[in-house]
Amino acid sequence: MAHLEHGIARGRLARALLATVALALPVALPALAAPETRSVGFDIAAQDLNRAVLAFGERAGVRVFFDTERLAGKRSASVAGTLTPEEALARLLAGSGLTPRWTSTSAVALRQAGDPETTGQIAAGQIALDELSVEAQQPTFGTAGFVATRSTAGMKGNDSILETPATVSVITREELNVRGVQDLNTAVAYTPNIQAVDYPGGQGGPTFTLRGFNANNFDNVYQDGLRYGFNSFDQNVEPYAYERIDVIKGPISVLYGAGQPGGILNLVSKRPTFTPFNEVFIQGGNRNRVQAGFDLSGPVEGAPQFAYRVTGLIRNSDSQFRYTPDDRTFIAPAITWRPDSDTSLTVLAKYAEYRGGGSEQSLPIVGSIIPSTRGFYQRDVFVGQPNFNTGLLENKEIGTILDHRFAPGWLFHSAFRAFETTSKYDATGASPAATPGSFLAVSVFPYLRDQSSQGLLADNHIEGQFGTFGIEHNVVFGVDFQNYYRRDARTYPLGYPLAAANRLIDLYNPVYNLAIAFPARTNFSTRASQQQTGLYFQDQMKWNGFILTGSVRNDWVDQEIRSTFNFPNLPLPTLNRTTVDQQSFSALSYRVGLGYELGYGIVPYASYSTSFNPQIAGQRANGSALDPREATQVEGGVKWQPPGSNALYTASYFEITQTNIPLADPLNPGFFIQTGEALAKGFELEGKANLFEGFNLIFGFAHLETRVTKNQSNPALVGNRLANAPENTVSLFADYTFAPGTWFDGFRAGAGVRYVGQRTDATNVDNIPGYALVDASLSYDLARLDPAWKGAVLSVNATNLFDQRYFTSGFYTGYVFEGFRRSVYGTLTYRW
Repeated sequence: MAHLEHGIARGRLARALLATVALALPVALPALAAPETRSVGFDIAAQDLNRAVLAFGERAGVRVFFDTERLAGKRSASVAGTLTPEEALARLLAGSGLTPRWTSTSAVALRQAGDPETTGQIAAGQIALDELSVEAQQPTFGTAGFVATRSTAGMKGNDSILETPATVSVITREELNVRGVQDLNTAVAYTPNIQAVDYPGGQGGPTFTLRGFNANNFDNVYQDGLRYGFNSFDQNVEPYAYERIDVIKGPISVLYGAGQPGGILNLVSKRPTFTPFNEVFIQGGNRNRVQAGFDLSGPVEGAPQFAYRVTGLIRNSDSQFRYTPDDRTFIAPAITWRPDSDTSLTVLAKYAEYRGGGSEQSLPIVGSIIPSTRGFYQRDVFVGQPNFNTGLLENKEIGTILDHRFAPGWLFHSAFRAFETTSKYDATGASPAATPGSFLAVSVFPYLRDQSSQGLLADNHIEGQFGTFGIEHNVVFGVDFQNYYRRDARTYPLGYPLAAANRLIDLYNPVYNLAIAFPARTNFSTRASQQQTGLYFQDQMKWNGFILTGSVRNDWVDQEIRSTFNFPNLPLPTLNRTTVDQQSFSALSYRVGLGYELGYGIVPYASYSTSFNPQIAGQRANGSALDPREATQVEGGVKWQPPGSNALYTASYFEITQTNIPLADPLNPGFFIQTGEALAKGFELEGKANLFEGFNLIFGFAHLETRVTKNQSNPALVGNRLANAPENTVSLFADYTFAPGTWFDGFRAGAGVRYVGQRTDATNVDNIPGYALVDASLSYDLARLDPAWKGAVLSVNATNLFDQRYFTSGFYTGYVFEGFRRSVYGTLTYRW
């Protein structure tokens, strides 16, 4: 029977990192102070005993040796309060039939009556090897409440965030639940230097600005280490499907290939658990919102090697704009086969349908931010065509995740996903060139957009740990592959692009013209394909407190765009032709980092990293492909994980230089132009902490300076700030669970504020005012009223509580998008 040592030495002396060429995974963790000489704040809920023991080891910094099969199916007792590790573990194991046998001040073996007098302890040099186990790859490992100390994304292994030569932020499932997160934009709202472009009622999924750089077409969003999607109009995100969201700042092409230089978001899917966990909820809120969901997991009855999980959600709702629904259906079944403690195979499937509007909702600045002669527009004004505008996205996918420990200290990891998406929009876009100068009305044009895409993605790598000449090596080497195909067809009204095709809407007294006629043939269509293969290697070396990380990777990319133009009413050669643009190239990426463990949980670090990103999903107005973006970054900072605490603090400074940046073409909606070079530099400060029992705190601050440094096509833009990149952002969220026996026993309350400074558009003509939004949460454990209601919780969440009006820069100069208005949801959840 295989024994597994779990635990993470928290109170070790801190380190410092300066990256060499990085590609590794790691963990050889030294021991902490004696359990009998210190006390630690614990807040571990009653749960599956395997998971509870992992949480204990993480909080106490103690290595725990135990047989995972022996603990399977057992429940832990809850542990809360400031206790020594010995006291906490004794409470945790109460009623389990297991007793702890402390083999040193920082290692313990769990025994049962009748067990032989062996400790199960392994040599000190092998401590880290058991962290390369299938259990250690679970998304909750290294996570306690709001605070995560490990991440599977920053180094492609389940590694300490302290040892990763990059800024890493983790949004845990508990934080998502407490804040009542309903969309990816809100999920990252308290993470420094990420600005979501709120696009309520618009088409497709979210886009972001990370460290000043705009991310188009999901080129910064991953799921379980594989790219999530390739086009914003073909995909969307349901946050309820995920266990956590890991944010890795800065260029990361060395591990993932194509990458936006500001960083990536890695969505970690919910996976089956071998201990029963069940949750159902029903929710209602403003805008006629009704939503219900479930999350059911546990072992398969009669087949203990298998566990299942089924997560689902259905929503019927209006949105903040007239004639625009916000409906969705989502279901994600999964099954895990674990034949032994060394092997785990999980199959994950997903079906999602998103129904929304097709209106672009571009609003002139005059009338939205600045009053016109007739004042401001009504906030729910619809800039489209009722009974015409519709939007439908349908996503289907299936994938596998395999982890196999084939030798002590060596693990094989394989991830695969196939997806298919379809989207159909009867859409309305703005036509700013035809808008009257008074801005009392806006000119729009309707069009039809029909799209589909397919993709195959795979990543296979080996993680290993060994020692040479007193140096500990943590290595990872592997190969990944992406094959993507997309079809996009657009049909414009008869008469387009002549003015007769546009509709003029008085934004103060809209009268909609429904007389829309379309030609029989598509006016514009594209067929785009991309294949990318990457080979990578990483080694993280540790010696006498030094941590040196080196990673290197090479990618080979082939892409093709075939575009067909068909405008028979305009017999111009450029508007009636087929173009084919092909390119093949290879790209070398690398990362180097160095750090040092100073002590007291402090780790200063510095790193240098590079990135590239092929631009397959967008194109220039002439149909040609965009050149790959390239970037370099220098980053230095310090991370602090105070010994004996459940907290992590990070401060970092960075400078990123990127070339070939794509921006929306102001003269050709739906197409892009490319600048020459831009620079972003700044400072970030972030902390997540359980400061004392029941009290969680999140805070973040970012100062960012951006400017265009080269632009051959338009030198006048040199010196401009980048679009939607505020100079300063601040966020703070506090959450408190009232102690038993107090007047507010059973209540949990939270509140937060997020400030975003002034921004501008790509031309720097528009100035978008800063804003501050307030969020709040309140929940009550109904078991405090009646023990028969154990597991039932009633909660209320509000985002933008005071309905502050704010905007982000739009597609065109002089136009903006209004941000998310106040949302208030009441939720009844039952867990058992």
